[in-house]
Amino acid sequence: MTDLNLAGELDLETIVAARRGLYELIDERPGQVVTIGLDQLTFIDSTGLGLLVGALKKARLAGGDVTFTRPRDELWRTFTVTGLDRALTFVDA
Repeated sequence: MTDLNLAGELDLETIVAARRGLYELIDERPGQVVTIGLDQLTFIDSTGLGLLVGALKKARLAGGDVTFTRPRDELWRTFTVTGLDRALTFVDA
């Protein structure tokens, strides 16, 4: 079960709203594991990838963690090329 789903494009134009939602969720649940749904994303750029890493760091500083649902196959390559497939924890949707 996901705690927050990110859908559509995660890029420079949508990053502010996505960051607000992610960080509010992490702040509301310190010390807990939150799961972010990525399976509905259609595009992600470097700002989006940076947001996911930043959310993970923020959660870990508060004693929690973040897991992510695996994105669609067409986006998965972005995670493997950048090495984030090994740095982030992915779970089944």
